Amino acid sequence: MKNVITFLMCSLCIITGIAQSDLSGNQIVIPERTPALEALYQKAKALEQNGTAAEINANRLAIKNAWQKIDPKVAALYKPIVTTNYPLGGDGSYRPTTIPERPVQTKSPDDWDTDKLLRSGYIDGLDMDVTTDGDIYIAAFENVTGGGSDSELYIYRSTDGGNTFVLWQDQPVSSSFFAKIQTITIDGTGDEYLLVYASFQNGVFQAIRWNMATGVMDFQTVAVDVTDFGVDTNFPGSTPSQRVFATYQKTTSCTEVHSARSTAGSYGFDWVDEISLGICGQQVEFSYGLNRGCYTTFTGASSGNLYAQANSNYNDPGSWGSNEIVASGAATESLNPTIRATRKAFATDEVLIIASSRAAGSSDPYIGQGYRRENGAAYAPVAYISAGSDANVAHIDTWMSTAGPVEVMETAYVRDDIDNSINDQNRSYQYDGNTFGPYEGVGDSGVDVFDGFPSAIAETHDGLLCMAFAATSSGCTWGYGLYFDAKNGVTAGIADNNFEGFKFYPNPAQDMLNLSAKNAIENVSIFSLLGQKVLKITPNQNKPSINVASLTPGVYVMKVTIEGQSATYKIIKQ
Repeated sequence: MKNVITFLMCSLCIITGIAQSDLSGNQIVIPERTPALEALYQKAKALEQNGTAAEINANRLAIKNAWQKIDPKVAALYKPIVTTNYPLGGDGSYRPTTIPERPVQTKSPDDWDTDKLLRSGYIDGLDMDVTTDGDIYIAAFENVTGGGSDSELYIYRSTDGGNTFVLWQDQPVSSSFFAKIQTITIDGTGDEYLLVYASFQNGVFQAIRWNMATGVMDFQTVAVDVTDFGVDTNFPGSTPSQRVFATYQKTTSCTEVHSARSTAGSYGFDWVDEISLGICGQQVEFSYGLNRGCYTTFTGASSGNLYAQANSNYNDPGSWGSNEIVASGAATESLNPTIRATRKAFATDEVLIIASSRAAGSSDPYIGQGYRRENGAAYAPVAYISAGSDANVAHIDTWMSTAGPVEVMETAYVRDDIDNSINDQNRSYQYDGNTFGPYEGVGDSGVDVFDGFPSAIAETHDGLLCMAFAATSSGCTWGYGLYFDAKNGVTAGIADNNFEGFKFYPNPAQDMLNLSAKNAIENVSIFSLLGQKVLKITPNQNKPSINVASLTPGVYVMKVTIEGQSATYKIIKQ
């Protein structure tokens, strides 16, 4: 069994009990809310969707002050996090400059384009996100060993749906090594930002932020003594109202799971309301659903249990539910769990946890095991995938469009060949809200996928799959080479007649489809796949919107005319 999916055990015992704890880990009983408090929480829910940053923050303080009169210990949960930016440090070991090859297999990918090599060099971690109008951001880091103890963060951007990429940012980091990164895009009405949340090997958990328009970079420390984290964001249309939420493992008397959230108006900065969830854990991940629902999963530090918790109010420190044991560590070994919530309201939610899994104490290959929560009920097992007797299902990734309410979720895993006789491979696997469809192979036959961290899955602007991943060296020792791939019809076939600077979003669309071009859009026609024209408008403006609510759900072809020239695009109606 290779060491890339090992389970790090801790000898400390689980702390059980009530979810909310203060910063010292002391358990706090949350009293019943008064009618006035309940009204403030309901107002918070409305403001998160439609309020200004000032209104959101003022209401949070009103909740804190109301609790102060009832129970000061609960009021103390609403506490700012110190944002001192700590110095970074790290060390490393030498890596060779040449990468020996190993035998490759001949199977071609199903329905996917040729892999695009974005960077030739070591890759020690990566992530990807796509904005609502289709811009793709891929972040990858290299811990530069042998000649010092620095690291480098690379950001690649595509504004044409994955046809072409540019190295948008190249950010050196002095005297520190990355441990993990996750990308968040804050886009909509107002200033737009790309954030890379990073934990470093020295325990610093930071937000690194770029203005999408100007490229100006800033950074801020979220917390220290952090060993793992998961982040996600809500997505009201106004970017000042968007916030980022997180759960993370912070070393106290153990690797204790904590929760916090950024402040409205800070664009992913100024983190507040840090609390302990009252349990020692590891391998933590986080997801936001829709209209206030927040969810986290992690494994127990000594029990090996797979846990989950839900927060009913935008990561409010007093709104976490109880710990739920999703899978007992005595019966099942669970590794690297992921969690993703569909875009459905909290009372009617649908949340999926997927983990590498096998019987506790066995040496069997790891399968992918899913667990599903529906309508607030307990998690129940749901079949995901097995890679057979000669391979592990490793490092699962999930992604969802911010369009809502939707249920379609993109998932991916690395098929880790146990004896390394053939290449490790990427697999994509779509969840439609009920079941998983057939898996699809991803990647060219000559590319050996690295199995030490997840390949990142997402969708391009036309609603089809794309993936960022690293290849590897002999023996899967290091990631080497950053690649991008997409379904045929995403990067292939559209480029020949694509208007420069033209965008359309969201895709899939439910009601309104927004178009944007450098010059006035003269005509837009939408056809069924049988060639029947189902809609036509003549906007004669740069940024028209099309009402597609009357169309039957399915795939359509959109023909756009600008300055007498036409181009076609595939759109999806939900």
